[in-house]
Amino acid sequence: MWCSKILVAYDGSAPSKKALEVACSIAAQDRSIELVLVHVLKLYASLIEAGVENLLVDEANATREVLESFADTLSNPAHVHLLKGSSPADLLLRCARDEGCDLIVMGSRGKGGVKGYLGSISYAVVQQSPITVLIAKDAPETGAEG
Repeated sequence: MWCSKILVAYDGSAPSKKALEVACSIAAQDRSIELVLVHVLKLYASLIEAGVENLLVDEANATREVLESFADTLSNPAHVHLLKGSSPADLLLRCARDEGCDLIVMGSRGKGGVKGYLGSISYAVVQQSPITVLIAKDAPETGAEG
């Protein structure tokens, strides 16, 4: 198989759910492919000072629990990481390196970076990654046909 360990970035958004779906379809080709499911808690100094940190941590832990439950249903080996820091792209790249991943799969909301194509985090990961990055995009919504 062309990859053996896949890092999947997940934040609960539709694009990250698509990334998880795509990564699982790749992993389904070979049960030895390992999945590293990652959620990033972006820390903001201003929010920590405002006392919002506990709410963010609670939300991140809930997402981690969703990923852990999902990992338990997979036939491939899988484990979950909750990463905390101020630079999600750096955290994802460091985790991929530390885990020995050879593929990163992530979604993109297209809210920054390259307008309409990549968000700022996915753009930074694509630009800085020494390994293959697969961006999972949902099909654009279309208007009702009539």
